[in-house]
Amino acid sequence: MKALFVLVRLRVYDVVRNRSSAAFVLLFPVIITLVVGFVFMHGHPFEKRYVAVVGAEDATIARSVDALSPFEEVRVGNERSEAEAIGKLRARMASAVVTRGEGEGVRIVVGPRDQLFGRGLAGALPVPAKLDVLEVPRWGYVHYLFPGLLTFSVMLSGLFGMGYPMALYRQNLFLKKLATTPLPRVTFVAAQVAARTLLVLVQIALLVLVAWLAFEMRFTFASVAWLFAIATLGLFVFLGAGFALACAIENADLVVDVISAVNMPLVFLSEIFFPLEALPRLLEVIGGILPSTQMVRLLRAVLLYEVRDAGEIALGCGVLALWAAAMFAISLRTFKWHG
Repeated sequence: MKALFVLVRLRVYDVVRNRSSAAFVLLFPVIITLVVGFVFMHGHPFEKRYVAVVGAEDATIARSVDALSPFEEVRVGNERSEAEAIGKLRARMASAVVTRGEGEGVRIVVGPRDQLFGRGLAGALPVPAKLDVLEVPRWGYVHYLFPGLLTFSVMLSGLFGMGYPMALYRQNLFLKKLATTPLPRVTFVAAQVAARTLLVLVQIALLVLVAWLAFEMRFTFASVAWLFAIATLGLFVFLGAGFALACAIENADLVVDVISAVNMPLVFLSEIFFPLEALPRLLEVIGGILPSTQMVRLLRAVLLYEVRDAGEIALGCGVLALWAAAMFAISLRTFKWHG
């Protein structure tokens, strides 16, 4: 028993004396609890029915939107195109789509399970409404989650795939040994990036195959090409971030702890499971600038909303490219063969 007591005390002191470890063990659960509390402070994001509106500048549509404003259980949002609105309906992220109809009326599109809601919606509008029922895939919400799961997979592969090995190489003095060779550091880093990129692209290909075979996701050559381009850009961002962490933290185990701590807020604030509009305004703004959010939005645009115009995708890709450049600039600036 005495030996047990001594070993327990040594282990506790080992954690407490290390500020980083103590903060992770004691404060991280508190931070996560606060984040979750703020995220869901207004209830679950799907408690309200989302109505996707197309053409809000039209007077008839505007009257319809005004008529829905008193209903607290309904959330109305403007979509850029009917294709994007229908894409959200098919992915179960919208309960109904409202567009301009014939004459002075509107057209309401719902899925088979929301016909009753559609009739109630039509009765609440001050203009004639035609109700159309659209067949939606039974895996609709899985389709919505798929871009988020892709992003999560890329994020983990980038952060862990670059962060942990680089910190481990420094910790076991492998980098110190390489410093005695004429190998340029850029060549060494590029090799790490290329190897991890190859593995992740194979991983993504397998995920796409599973989504197509098991969950009836529809892919085109263009959508798959955009998917791999966006995923590669996103991977470079998180490889750079993992590299930056490894340059700042020499202990490999601590790098793992920090990456685990970073992952949780990123998951909550990156639209992986629900749209940011459902969050408090401050969290929505913070989430909107994250590279993971940009990646999720771009993937949903090309996979679910049939966006094919390079101009519409270029801005998000540009943001990811800036994040990647910044991460690697910081990393290469602070990289040392040994501490």
